[in-house]
Amino acid sequence: MGSRQQPATGEIKTAFLVTGLGGLLFTFDLPLLRLSMADQWTMVFTRGLFLFLAIAGAWAALQLLRGERTPFIAGWAGLAVALASTVGNMAYIGAVVHTDAANVVFIIALTPVIAAAMSHLVLGERVHRFTWAATAAAFCGAALIASDGIGTGDWVGNGLAFTSAVCSAAIFTIIRGSGQKVATSLALGSLSSALLAAALFAVHPAALLAAGAFGLPAGIWLALNGLLAIPLATVLLARGSRLLPSADVSMFFMLETMLTPVWIWLLFGELPGDRVLLGGAIIVVTLLAHSWWRLSVSLRGSPA
Repeated sequence: MGSRQQPATGEIKTAFLVTGLGGLLFTFDLPLLRLSMADQWTMVFTRGLFLFLAIAGAWAALQLLRGERTPFIAGWAGLAVALASTVGNMAYIGAVVHTDAANVVFIIALTPVIAAAMSHLVLGERVHRFTWAATAAAFCGAALIASDGIGTGDWVGNGLAFTSAVCSAAIFTIIRGSGQKVATSLALGSLSSALLAAALFAVHPAALLAAGAFGLPAGIWLALNGLLAIPLATVLLARGSRLLPSADVSMFFMLETMLTPVWIWLLFGELPGDRVLLGGAIIVVTLLAHSWWRLSVSLRGSPA
C-alpha cells in the first residue's frame, strides 16, 4: 500500500490516551462475566444483545442529535469486521466457560503478535524492530502470569481463546487498513452472535433473574458488561485503531493479562502468585516504554 500521512503529535497523544482507557475497560470483561454465574449460551445471547443495543443506540443518537450521516455498515470493511466480531464474541465466551481465566488472558495476549504479522502481510506496514521487541517482552510477561495454570487448561477452551485473539487482530487490521468507522459493525457482530446462540443453542432468559455473585441477579452483571464497560471500550479502541498501527493498539490488550488476575483476586479471593506480579510488572514497563518511544518518534516527525 502507499505511504500514509503521519497523524499530528496531538492526535497521537489523544490516540494513546483513548486506546489506553479502552484497554483498561476491557479488563473488566472476564470478571463481570464470571460474576454473573450464567451459562455459556445465555451469556453469549445476553452480552451480544446488550452490546448491540448500546452501540446501535449511540449511533442512532448521533444521527438524530448531530445530523451525522455515518452508514451503519461501512462497506466491505464493515462486513468483514461484523463477521470477525461474530466469531470472536462466541469464541471468547466459550473460552471463559471452558478454561481457566489465566489461560484465556495468556492466549489473548497473542493478539499483538498476530496483529503485527497481519499488518505486515496484509497492509504492507513496516513493523519496527522495537515494536517486535516490545511485543516479545510483553508476551514473556504474559507467559509468566499464566505459566502455573496453562498446563491444566481445557484444549477446547484454549482453542477458542486463540480464535478470539485472531479475530481481534483481524478487526484491528481491517480498521487500520480501511480507515472506516466500524463501531456499528461490531454492534452487528454482537447481534449476530446473540441470534446464533438463540437459534442453535439452549438460551435460558430466566437465568438472568437467578442470583449471581454477591446475591445480585446475573442480568445486572451482564448489563454492566454489555451496556457500559465493553461498548465504551470497543468505541475507544476502534477510534485509536484509526490513528495507530494495529500492532500498537492491540498491545493495550496486555493490560487485560496484567489486571484480570488482580480483579479475580479481589473478587474471588484467588491470590496472584509471585509470577503474576513479576509478569505484570514486565507488561507495565513494556507498555510505558513502547508508548514513550512512539511519542518520541512522533515529536521528531520521523516514521516508526
